[in-house]
Amino acid sequence: MVLIKKLSHVSIFTNDFDKVYKFYIDILELKIAHKFINENNEIYGLFLSVGNGTFLEFFKKKSDIKNNFINHFCFEVKDIYKTKKKLEKHMNINIVRGKSDKILQFKIKDYENNIIEFHQYDKMTKLKFINE
Repeated sequence: MVLIKKLSHVSIFTNDFDKVYKFYIDILELKIAHKFINENNEIYGLFLSVGNGTFLEFFKKKSDIKNNFINHFCFEVKDIYKTKKKLEKHMNINIVRGKSDKILQFKIKDYENNIIEFHQYDKMTKLKFINE
């Protein structure tokens, strides 16, 4: 059984949301699928639709991160629990819900220490899908 449906998104750190808006939204005309908002009502991330259920995700860069703007990449899976079962033979995995978007997800690291997220959409997901 194939577990992965497709590449869902690439998560990128940014120092400047104004530049993200100007380039990706104003010039490339990508649509906002979700805004990540903290308890102080501040935006700390954006999910932008690039079509066909694929997204770019931007988060404010933390000051302790140097020379790395790729946060992680994410696969959409058919069944997150079957995916967990297959991978937990090799590592510990905890499925959680995203704090803001409510997507079922877990993260692992590959052999090069790259972060890989796996997630599955369900009825609790707050992501707005853009139909083009």
